[in-house]
Amino acid sequence: MLGPRPTPAASTDHAGPTQGRREVRDLPVPERSDDDGNSMTATGVTQERVTTTTPPTAPTGRGIRIEIQGLRALAVSLVVVYHVAPSRLPGGYVGVDVFFVVSGFLITGHLLREVARTGGIRLAEFWARRARRLLPAALLVLLASAVGTVVLAPVTYWPQFLRELSASAVYVENWALANDAVDYLAAANVASPAQHYWSLSTEEQFYLAWPLLLLAAGWLARRQRRRWQPAAVLLAAVAVASFLYSLWATEASPPYAYFSTLSRAWEFGLGGLLAVFAARTPATRDQLRAAVSWTGFLAITASALMMSEATAFPGTAALVPVLGTVAVIWAGAPRAAWAPTGLAGARPVAFLSDISYSAYLWHWPAVVLVPLAVGHPLGLRTKAGVLVFTVVAAWLTKRWVEDPVRSGGFLVRKRPRWTYAATVLCTGTVVLSCVGAAQWQEREVAEASAAAEAFAAGDDPCFGAAAMERDGQCSDRFAQTSTVSPAFAQTDGSRGLPCMQPEGDPVIKSCRFGSAHPTETVALVGDSHTASLYEALQVVAERRNWAVVTYVRGGCPTTADSDRMVGPNMQPGATEICQEYASEVLRTIERDPTISRVFTSYRSDIYAYRDTADELHREVPAEVLQGPLRALADSGKRVTVIRAVPTTNGVAPRETLRSTKTLVDPGVHVPNCIAAAGRADDPCAGPREVRLAPDYLAEAAEALGDPRIRVVDLSDGFCDAERCHTVIGGVIAYFDASHVSGAFSRSLGPLLDARL
Repeated sequence: MLGPRPTPAASTDHAGPTQGRREVRDLPVPERSDDDGNSMTATGVTQERVTTTTPPTAPTGRGIRIEIQGLRALAVSLVVVYHVAPSRLPGGYVGVDVFFVVSGFLITGHLLREVARTGGIRLAEFWARRARRLLPAALLVLLASAVGTVVLAPVTYWPQFLRELSASAVYVENWALANDAVDYLAAANVASPAQHYWSLSTEEQFYLAWPLLLLAAGWLARRQRRRWQPAAVLLAAVAVASFLYSLWATEASPPYAYFSTLSRAWEFGLGGLLAVFAARTPATRDQLRAAVSWTGFLAITASALMMSEATAFPGTAALVPVLGTVAVIWAGAPRAAWAPTGLAGARPVAFLSDISYSAYLWHWPAVVLVPLAVGHPLGLRTKAGVLVFTVVAAWLTKRWVEDPVRSGGFLVRKRPRWTYAATVLCTGTVVLSCVGAAQWQEREVAEASAAAEAFAAGDDPCFGAAAMERDGQCSDRFAQTSTVSPAFAQTDGSRGLPCMQPEGDPVIKSCRFGSAHPTETVALVGDSHTASLYEALQVVAERRNWAVVTYVRGGCPTTADSDRMVGPNMQPGATEICQEYASEVLRTIERDPTISRVFTSYRSDIYAYRDTADELHREVPAEVLQGPLRALADSGKRVTVIRAVPTTNGVAPRETLRSTKTLVDPGVHVPNCIAAAGRADDPCAGPREVRLAPDYLAEAAEALGDPRIRVVDLSDGFCDAERCHTVIGGVIAYFDASHVSGAFSRSLGPLLDARL
């Protein structure tokens, strides 16, 4: 997203007049901008002037475009303030879109000027220049973040943090985050020190693809003997296709659309089109351009103030900051007295523009790691400290890392292959450092897993939930014994989770386990929280010679007969998909004569009911939940509703709801909480009245008074009279913020069997 200070393009052209060049002739020549294509650089030197009718810029003595300097400073300020104080600037993320447009404008202009000057594009030289400008600072910050992760972060954070650091080093972080965004079980991921590299990854992918697109435009220009139309048409086609995809993706899967390069390419494309048409723009009066420039800056600022996480983005909402940026660049730096030129050219703005790339790199690791170091969220003083650190670290990095590698030294004087070799070496160092730390953590997990399995296999009467039944007989029921390993716990997901229905698969998925010659076949039906009780039911099945068939879907209350059930994880259209799935599953079970009993459950506090007046209610009407239960019973099945296990919420559920955003307290990520607390006994327990959220399915079942439908409550396996615990009998009860760990689920088996 951001770029380092450039050097004149001629300083790195060592391949001779034709060597290593891809011929691209007859493309338009835009006016030279202030650098060679990075969206967030310092300033460059204008080596030549091209007579055009483009709006003139007001030079500052350094040959820069003042309006781009102002855009850089504004954009990085928006992003940093948004990350440090999101409630103060809820839409500050639009700064990223500003940089995407600036990148498209600058890189296209640079490449077109190279075509005009040399008759082609030296791809090897171009990509080598990009590497020298972007990688030194980026890899330095990644390496520092890896060290910070190992020193400051709990070991439970390591797998995610190190994986994302590695993805960022090879510039695919945006795709890693996009995939996590649609992974139901990745919802508990925390923000890593490398998360902001998603935009850098998007921009690097743009740098790889855009020159090839211009090569294609040049080929078309030669064949059609036209100068600029092929480039304009090709760039416009890419931009339009990307924008249409962005509209669709933002509606279908907003988190995926946010990180996808495909849904962001149109922002680069508009900047590129502006560069193509810049030389063909008629001269315009300063007064008009001043008005357009102010309008653009105000559009960007208004977006940052008025948009928020609730805004569907990018989609149509991104048009406001994107077109605002286009307006500012088109207007240039008008000389009208009331134009924003004077403000954009001020020394503080120039300084912030100069350090903007490194400021962007350094600020986010500080936002993530400082709270881990001080043991509490950022307060006023620590926020101020983060800002001061960002400015100082950015200036030092620019002075001693960016500028030396960019403007001189060994790599600049050598052919591109030396830059590529250095890139592989330095990138490999970062990746191998992350891999080495991750392997150390994996060895700890393997050792903890072996210890936990040995403990579970030893028939210890105080193992897991059994310790809650033996008050006074089991000493230190909530102590962190040698078998308690947060690093292992977060990998100890239930083996029932892989049986969940895949997204987008129309074929109903089920798993079968237990006896090959059962005395009874039972079904396990519900959401992912139901699936995490797989091991408990497996224990019962082994004792009773049962076979079990599963029908589970993440974020889908399968036994709720309503298309008005909504949840925070349900994307547009997901409610209808869930309802169709639930109807098909219930029909399948009702028609299967071999299934004699149905176990069902779901975490009811994460869903709400939308009435006919389109108002949200936390409590779901009993009749909505009783219909499917009664239908199953009428088909000859015995129905057992398992009360939802205790939450890890910090506060009691809200009674009133305005949107699904306020529907659920995300709870405490238990392994992370325990790892951060050291060896304190059960540091993440909570009050019983808070952790035991209402279960409307269980209440509806009890209200029926039907002997064919009964409720089983396993809360006593987690809670005593006052508190619900997370470390019980040498086992961590959850592998994330809400799902029961595999080991603890297994320990619930005898309790479930007894309650039946």
